[in-house]
Amino acid sequence: MKNSLFLLFSGLSLFTCSQAVATPDKSTSKPNVVMLLVDDFGRQDLSTYGSNFYETPNIDQLAADGMKFDNAYAAHPRCVPSRVAIFSGSYPTRYGVPQGERVGKHHLPLSAVTFGEHLKEAGYQTGYIGKWHLGKEGGDPTKQGFDSSIMAGHWGAPPSYYFPYTKMSKSGKNKGFAKVEGSEEEYLTDRLTDEALTFIEQKKDQPFLLVLAHYAVHTPIEGKPALVKKYKTKMKKLGIANAGPKSDADLIKDSTGYHKTIQNNPDYAAMVESVDISVGRIEQQLKRLGLEDNTIIILTSDHGGLSSRGLKSNRVLATSNNPYRHGKGWIYDGGTRVPLIVKWPEKVKAGSISQVQVTGTDHYPTILQMAGLSLSPKDHQDGVSYLAALNSDETPRKAMFWHSPAARPSKTGDTNSSAIIEGEWKLLDFWSTGKVELYNLKDDKSEANNLAKLMPEKTAEMLAKLTNWKDDIDAHTVKKKNKKSKKKSKSH
Repeated sequence: MKNSLFLLFSGLSLFTCSQAVATPDKSTSKPNVVMLLVDDFGRQDLSTYGSNFYETPNIDQLAADGMKFDNAYAAHPRCVPSRVAIFSGSYPTRYGVPQGERVGKHHLPLSAVTFGEHLKEAGYQTGYIGKWHLGKEGGDPTKQGFDSSIMAGHWGAPPSYYFPYTKMSKSGKNKGFAKVEGSEEEYLTDRLTDEALTFIEQKKDQPFLLVLAHYAVHTPIEGKPALVKKYKTKMKKLGIANAGPKSDADLIKDSTGYHKTIQNNPDYAAMVESVDISVGRIEQQLKRLGLEDNTIIILTSDHGGLSSRGLKSNRVLATSNNPYRHGKGWIYDGGTRVPLIVKWPEKVKAGSISQVQVTGTDHYPTILQMAGLSLSPKDHQDGVSYLAALNSDETPRKAMFWHSPAARPSKTGDTNSSAIIEGEWKLLDFWSTGKVELYNLKDDKSEANNLAKLMPEKTAEMLAKLTNWKDDIDAHTVKKKNKKSKKKSKSH
């Protein structure tokens, strides 16, 4: 393993308060781990989190059988940097992302040690299926600890959700999965699920780690026709206007762009339900093979739903994250809040809800401990295990940070910014414009009441902590980071 030495299996709990969860039963095999990573899946896209339009019965049941986290966040509101955090256990700015700051050939450098590498070294069979988006040729999951990699190219989205999932560019290059065989009318979410079922069948006699990373519900917004029809019918019964391709009736406009206020896109609703059906099929396979009781399922997303666009953009918007503000691209809570559900039979209390704050870096150390492995802080530099929270320990997490220096005002309307959340307090520093905002998230979920001028001392305290963090990891501006990128790239 790259730069990594660790104990193979530890029967000792690292947290006495969570010993029931942290100490595996030596009479049983190591637990299987299945991570279901859904793309662009906002917290409010699940009925268990409050949606009155989308139907997610299988995910709802997953929450009923395990623990739902009420305050889970992505480490960045865009795909690449968020995934860097998940698989490295470190804030993405440490690796020079988001886009515009990247160091080296791959977004996730090969020098980074993933949790896949740790589990593989510990005897797990490891598989990755679906969206990777972290490395170009030579930087795929098989170079980062996964024995197998299926349909995990460097593309951020498929040209189409229907086979052959491909499209020729103007330069004649193929965008998509050029070498994938399939059948007519095959739907990508179903295909990835089929691959996952096969993996589970093949690895059923050994401990395994499976990451099923759906491309859904990322654009292009293409739902299966029968499900789209179902939601159009539902909308008529409920009296909900169908979302238009460019100017939904529910859109509100501000100085940054347009923002959706209701969930009314039937094509997107169909995509959400296809993901839910996938979750149900995974659970059925585990049950059929007698693996259900010894398999941990973690379901989460890389950031909030696509609900905002720039003033000059005509892109179709997918969903609304209300009551949370804005969506993908923004470090307001609409862009960073995600679902997080963990099912671990006989270890995690069914139907439990945790208020502990969790961010994307935290999955890494948690998975290590779930597998009975020692922590490796040099590899997951910013991750904080939520294992204790899975045992109903509500001890607050330390402060969480965000740095977004490559805004896309023309696409999602967002502005360069950084943020800190510490307990119920959140401060946003829009350093490109000099604006600072302070919110109490307990009293103001929508981040509508800026308290910065009313509470100057609290604002100064939070801003100082944010500035100190940025100093520590050298996360100020794209320009500054780019200079360092050039120096580093020469030494590679």
